[in-house]
Amino acid sequence: MRIKKILLVNPPGSIYVQLDGTRQIKELYLPINLAYLAASIAGDRKYDIRIYDMVIENYKQEIEISDDIILYGASFEEYEHVIKEFHPDVVGVSCILSSRSGFVLKLLEITKRLNQNIITITGGHHAAALPEHLLNHGADYVFLGESDYSFKEFIRSMNNGGDISEVDGLVYVDRTTGNIVTQPKTNYVKTVDNLPYPAWDLVGLSKYWQRNLIIANVPDCNKKFGVVMSSRGCPHLCEYCAVPSHTGIRNYRPRGIDNVVEEIRWLINVYGIEEVHFVDDNFFVGRRRTKELLRRLIAEFPGISYAVPSGTDLPNLDFEIIDLLKKAGFSSLCIGIETGAEENIGKFIDKRINVKETVEKINYLNKVGIAIFGIFLLGFPGETREQIQRTVELAESLPLDKFYLAMVTPLPGSRMYDYCKKNDLLYPDFDVTKVRYANTFIKNENISRAELEGIRKSVWEKRFGSKR
Repeated sequence: MRIKKILLVNPPGSIYVQLDGTRQIKELYLPINLAYLAASIAGDRKYDIRIYDMVIENYKQEIEISDDIILYGASFEEYEHVIKEFHPDVVGVSCILSSRSGFVLKLLEITKRLNQNIITITGGHHAAALPEHLLNHGADYVFLGESDYSFKEFIRSMNNGGDISEVDGLVYVDRTTGNIVTQPKTNYVKTVDNLPYPAWDLVGLSKYWQRNLIIANVPDCNKKFGVVMSSRGCPHLCEYCAVPSHTGIRNYRPRGIDNVVEEIRWLINVYGIEEVHFVDDNFFVGRRRTKELLRRLIAEFPGISYAVPSGTDLPNLDFEIIDLLKKAGFSSLCIGIETGAEENIGKFIDKRINVKETVEKINYLNKVGIAIFGIFLLGFPGETREQIQRTVELAESLPLDKFYLAMVTPLPGSRMYDYCKKNDLLYPDFDVTKVRYANTFIKNENISRAELEGIRKSVWEKRFGSKR
């Protein structure tokens, strides 16, 4: 079989409904992972590549899947229509978020039901953590970690006789023995500057510029925006984070400042973007580099605004950087403040967080007029009521435009997941396909599940009048 047509799919979004009927809000992300993947082979014109983001294709549509799950975006029937119309040789379904992995399984099964000969592949944080689960539900191949190089090598190998034994970071079932073969991930992108820019022409940026769309962690986004990843990976190793399992442990790789600036210039010239969202795993790593980048943005792009919607690193922010952020036109930051209990730092949180400095920096960000979305975590293993209360008090006391109290969640691929499984700390109803941050799934001898979830709910309702 010769591969010509490739369909890359972002699964639909999911809304979880609580027992009292309250629900999460809908959010939207640009599928930069698929845009990078497509770009890795787009230069070879012999391929017909399509990106199908099921979230944006029918964003307003909501379909009740079960009593506690609502799908938003394109339906499974609409996906079937795309398969029948395009006739792809390869379908790749992104499986980053555990909360949407159930939809990924359904899409893989639909694909195989329609045509057993379609090669089905998947990758992302969740897929790489539980490859056998994906292989048992319709995936032919699971990619481990960053796949810019391995995806290109896989397609090339399949078209040159089908020998995939040398493809880096690949899991599949051997057709002869029936055994699962795992080819370890060893080849990460070393120089991110060498990658082509994401294939936004295959995404269709203008679809994401509609009014009244909620762009994740960016308040009131009403401009023509694009996203840029100025680095890959993170130098930290927090227990609850699955990023290191995908990008490599402490495998932080910044792009050159010139390279980042030229991509922004390209986005402005080609797509007419007015705002840039930096979606690095950790944007504020290295104060010298951050200041150099901000000064270049000020000099090169007057009138362009910016936001950082990913949970970035507060310790590396200083007051000079905050002043530069304001001068450059940054309107909002999403910051992982994490905890008010410093006992958790070092034990679960691999960051130099200091509550006193956190208060000073958040107050200064508020003073200069940069909107702040703070993320806090409740329910670390063994955490006490008093420690939880300190986190709640910190969240309530800071001048944040919005904050989110998330339960510490054992995400597949994180060290927390392995720790909880090893020590029998997961509640029996924990389901990797139904991960939700409003509920706790980690047993704690110091506080009951109902009390912990009740604390979170009452704080949220008091602050925002919403039961999300």
